[in-house]
Amino acid sequence: APAPLVLETRRAQFTDDGGHRIEFPADTVSRLEHHISPITGIVASLRPLGEVGARTATFVAEHTFVDIHLDPYALHEGLRKRSGGKGARADQARAGAIGEALERYSGVFEGDEPRLWATRTELGEAAIHPNAYMGYSEQQYRTREVWNARGSRVHWVPEPFDDASAIEWTPLWSLMAAEPRYLPTSCCYYGYPGAGARFAAANSNGCAAGNTLEEAILQGFLELVERDGVAIWWYNRLCRPAVDLASFEDPYVDRLLEHYRAMGREIWVLDVTGDLGIPTCAAVSRREGTREQDIVLGFGAHLDARIALLRALTEVSQSLPAVPGRGAAPRYAGSNPEAARWWRTATLEEQPHLRPNTGLAARRRSDYPVLTSGDLRDDVLRCAQIVAGHGMETLVLDQTRPDVGLHVVRVVVPGLRHFWARFGPGRLYDVPVQMGWREAPLDEAELNPWVVYF
Repeated sequence: APAPLVLETRRAQFTDDGGHRIEFPADTVSRLEHHISPITGIVASLRPLGEVGARTATFVAEHTFVDIHLDPYALHEGLRKRSGGKGARADQARAGAIGEALERYSGVFEGDEPRLWATRTELGEAAIHPNAYMGYSEQQYRTREVWNARGSRVHWVPEPFDDASAIEWTPLWSLMAAEPRYLPTSCCYYGYPGAGARFAAANSNGCAAGNTLEEAILQGFLELVERDGVAIWWYNRLCRPAVDLASFEDPYVDRLLEHYRAMGREIWVLDVTGDLGIPTCAAVSRREGTREQDIVLGFGAHLDARIALLRALTEVSQSLPAVPGRGAAPRYAGSNPEAARWWRTATLEEQPHLRPNTGLAARRRSDYPVLTSGDLRDDVLRCAQIVAGHGMETLVLDQTRPDVGLHVVRVVVPGLRHFWARFGPGRLYDVPVQMGWREAPLDEAELNPWVVYF
């Protein structure tokens, strides 16, 4: 049996745009920059992308991890050649880029990870059915060859799971039950080559790095909440209220809005907070005065509404270098085909859910609850309690590598939705009705045909 996961009291010292951390980003960079080397480093190089200054800083960490498996879907996340970091300041963006690269590195399968060989039937209730985690529909399984012909990780559908197949399972720790649960190893590590790889592939949703275990768990959990809130809004095309940016009285936000105006772009933020009540924001920006609107999106969720807002805004800015500037020809630098097609063809007129619902009052900062305690352990436990109140369980896999010096976890909450093409029954259909946003659930065929592309 795996060792229990023990959480310790951790006071948040840095509470700005990147999230709650026990040390300042510059200190984290200083502690980890020995990993940057084109010869011996986990990170080959770290460089700025686009502007560094009064607006949003964006850095890129270049890396190449070992190719141990031939399946492009299983490898894509682990063998990305770039990781990105964003922030209101350069040190936050540097720390984010290094952290994401080390997070990816720590999630690549090496062969020494704890595993158990069994069928799901043999493991019983402690085993999580992979589709309870992934969320595919029966229709997607039936038409998987059509989905997979698109050649994209956001569309890939595995084979249906076979309970009688013996595969390798990885132990995760349940925060509330304080006992192990088991998930197929292929769900847990990039590039896993063994039995079970045909049933599932790992992606980075819920993976996070932190200076401590508690810090990493909180970041990973909030990413799950962000993706869940965005998926429910996006695929149901719900018209949600605006966030009143002025109510946050944040000079950085004011400078950012002015910067976008100078670029000939509109920008606004929607409140897409769902039934969990954890502040979740979707920032939207489009070019003005051109046929191609180059609509760029950014998302954020946090116990502190201001950080959720800033994460969404800085994520929008992270995408800007890929789309044309004012008066420039289209370039769509380094973008995947889905993203380029979206930027070229999507319009607000055809995507009305991207606009604020003017029939609903804009959400002011004072409308959001204060959910942070200042202690990262208590915040993690509060998060686990929130989803437990909705019948879901928070599971944690500690992926920390001894040679890295940074804690890395994979957080799994079966039932929360990814914003990729995962159209099985559950929250995607139920929450809009429960919240009074729809009178009846949509059918799968009625969902937004655009898949979130990143």
